[in-house]
Amino acid sequence: MKNTLPRLVAPALAALAISAAGIAFAQSGSSPSGTPAPAKQPGSDSKPSGATEARAAEAPKIIAINFYADWCPGCKALKPKLEEAMKDAAGQPCLTVKLDQTDKDSKQAEYMLAALGLGDLWKEHAGKTGFVLLVDSKTHRVVNTITYKQEVQEIKSALMAALKA
Repeated sequence: MKNTLPRLVAPALAALAISAAGIAFAQSGSSPSGTPAPAKQPGSDSKPSGATEARAAEAPKIIAINFYADWCPGCKALKPKLEEAMKDAAGQPCLTVKLDQTDKDSKQAEYMLAALGLGDLWKEHAGKTGFVLLVDSKTHRVVNTITYKQEVQEIKSALMAALKA
């Protein structure tokens, strides 16, 4: 039995040492001698396409919160008007949030407002649909309300006024 133990342990230790050396070698990024280094991927040393100087993310000035549900006739009437008006806001510091309340048992809309720090708006508007609140992102104050009764130009004006304020 004395001679059997070294015969079992020695190969296991050798395998462990070879594995450890292989892992260390692989992590070093080197190539085995005589093997060409892997080719660089095209563009791997350049910035991502469209990248500019790195900067901190910009916070929105206005949060447009759309209280929506599939079953809501006002929502259906507002949708094309809002889409047209929002084209003018492209590139503006405006975050659009759609609070889908189609499933009345879902808490996702409530969670979204809470995550934005606007939980008090949920208390006041939970379950209501067919309108958009324009909220100042710093003060959390509602600066305007958009409804399906407004025309596209009125919606654009309200949005631009909120962004300029």
